[in-house]
Amino acid sequence: MISRRRASIRNASMAFITQIIMMVGQFAVQTIFVHTLGAEYLGANGLFNNLITFLSFAELGIGAAFSYALYKPLAENNKSVIAAIMALFRKVYNTIGIIILAAGLVLSYFVPWFIEGTSTLPHVRFYFILYLLSTVVSYFFTYNRSLLIADQKSYVDSLNQFIFNVGRYILQIIFLVSMHSYVAYLVLMILSNLLSNIAITARSHKRYPYLKTIKGEKVDPAILAEIKHNVVGTISSKVGAIVVAGTDNILISKFLGLVIVGIYSNYALVLTSITRLLTQVFSSVIASFGNLGVTEKDNTKKQLDMFDQFTYYNALSVFFIGLVAFAFFPPFIRLWLGNRYQLPEVTLYFIIVNFVLGQFRPALNMVNAYGLFWGYRVKSIVEAAVNLGLSLALVQFTSMGINGVLFGTIIGNILVNSWWDPMILFRGAYHTSMLQFYVKYWVYLLTFGVLLAAEGFLLSHLRLNIHGLFPVVGFGLICCLVVLVVLMLVFSHTKGQKGLFVMLRSLGHGARRH
Repeated sequence: MISRRRASIRNASMAFITQIIMMVGQFAVQTIFVHTLGAEYLGANGLFNNLITFLSFAELGIGAAFSYALYKPLAENNKSVIAAIMALFRKVYNTIGIIILAAGLVLSYFVPWFIEGTSTLPHVRFYFILYLLSTVVSYFFTYNRSLLIADQKSYVDSLNQFIFNVGRYILQIIFLVSMHSYVAYLVLMILSNLLSNIAITARSHKRYPYLKTIKGEKVDPAILAEIKHNVVGTISSKVGAIVVAGTDNILISKFLGLVIVGIYSNYALVLTSITRLLTQVFSSVIASFGNLGVTEKDNTKKQLDMFDQFTYYNALSVFFIGLVAFAFFPPFIRLWLGNRYQLPEVTLYFIIVNFVLGQFRPALNMVNAYGLFWGYRVKSIVEAAVNLGLSLALVQFTSMGINGVLFGTIIGNILVNSWWDPMILFRGAYHTSMLQFYVKYWVYLLTFGVLLAAEGFLLSHLRLNIHGLFPVVGFGLICCLVVLVVLMLVFSHTKGQKGLFVMLRSLGHGARRH
């Protein structure tokens, strides 16, 4: 049986490589999209994405609860239990797909209300319905992805998504250039999602043939009760996540217009692509934590040591991306799309801080791994109310504009998420005080704040004016190198960085032995 470490490395490596290539594809599509359809269509695309995010309330995080229920039977190779859980999973997700389709068709009538009055975009309801269908088809067969990921084989899913997404990007570019067709762009999204799910289902059935042969098994009442218990927790968890992730573009569209949404969505594309990369990499590791929680649930010290190491990886990756993005965004956007798609420097500060606070949440990842969803039953409702209330008040009653929307999300993260996530984790999994971790968490964040301020001060005095492909690429590479060296020096005495080098040395020895 493959070790947890080797499974994590294999899954994370595949996720990293495929996501990097898909990010390049996304940028290519976005570039062609902007030049063929313009900022207003781009803004509509961002608005549709956020509206669909709200419709995902119907899913309510059920997938996470089912994935957690699979960890134990997979570890024990209990095929009848796995088959029973997957049969129930299929029925639930098929029902969810139908609910989202019905709710989306109703919502399509109100879509124009979410767009600021000066927009001239035609056929907006029809476009939204096509976007809706691309999401709905994702709920049919997608439960098979969860089984592979829970079994520490997320590399199979990464490869599947890579093949179908890259194919979609190529066809979308062809149709955008030749026909300037937003409809073709959306239809290709529908087809790629559908075919990807069919392919992953066939792969899953080949790897787990008993899913087709073991029929009629019922989920054990104890397991079913646990799933229901966790689903109740994930309902409120989903409320918070959806409101935080989904309101920004909707508020910007309603109060500031689709063009501003379109300009902001270019920055969001970069960071969303990176966020997706981080999520893929971290999710590929989460299954190993879930396996650890099942097989060594009494070894608290080992679990805490692994969590401490994960916190370092989370901080290093997110801070690196945040610092590089702050320096690289201005010349990159100017080269990519032109000066009229630039946002002011103060908005860039808000974007980067918002990104870091949203992604540096190591406790949240572990809450999912340990199945502590019940702890979210109140927390995420509070998070949603605080975030929506602050963002709405700041954009409507101040002159901050887009900065007000982002600032509301930042304050919401600090007031709610920064302490509530670790409290749920330490009470539910480690049964010890979270104080030591919480101090470390804020030391990490304050360190990032100092580095960001120093970077901003340095860049403002250098007054760099970089133009052209090769100078921008060279500047980006220099930024990556400088930021990596600075972070390595800053974290040189931390336990996490020492653990990183120990792991790299052990992998090197292992590679030489083979």
